[in-house]
Amino acid sequence: MLWKALTQGEEVTATSEQLRSFSELYISDRELTSRMSELFWFDCFVIDRCYGVSVREILDSVENLEAGEPHSGIKPATQFKNLPLKGLWHKHFFSAQFLMLNIANALGKNGVQKLVTEIFDEKQSPTITQEMIDELAHRVTHEPVEARDNDGKITGEWIIFAKNGGKNYYLSVNTHAAGDQFIYDRIAEHCIRDFPDLLSWLP
Repeated sequence: MLWKALTQGEEVTATSEQLRSFSELYISDRELTSRMSELFWFDCFVIDRCYGVSVREILDSVENLEAGEPHSGIKPATQFKNLPLKGLWHKHFFSAQFLMLNIANALGKNGVQKLVTEIFDEKQSPTITQEMIDELAHRVTHEPVEARDNDGKITGEWIIFAKNGGKNYYLSVNTHAAGDQFIYDRIAEHCIRDFPDLLSWLP
């Protein structure tokens, strides 16, 4: 099969054979790769080529799932509650490209302004010092990420998977913005070839 995607004005193509070779660069466990769809690997291929997100970063979250989700700082997997994705699961994966999103989420709407007011307090010092600037830089960058890590709330984009017989079946990799119907349609169209009983696994 020839896979195609138009991303950022560039057409990306890959054959089934190329995707098989691509997957073998990262995973030698045949049992695990038997639970990964071609669509999953094509999505990894596109994300790696077009967006600079390492496949290793995606597979770190897969390994975390396979290990029973020991604390990694990333949000635990959750099940979709609404149609059309109801019954499927998603797990975030993290890449440096998502760092600013996590900082913004942790600080909230007025977080930076609150820190500036607190640190550059004229009652404490009428002059802005290098120490104050360093403290602001640390508290705007390090503290929010550390807090989200400790709370297990690091976010990124999604690995979509199904559960059956106590095992995870990895279907696709997508963005929050893609839309539930788009994600479902791709899975329904392509993943049935790899997992013919897939739709029967869902409620």
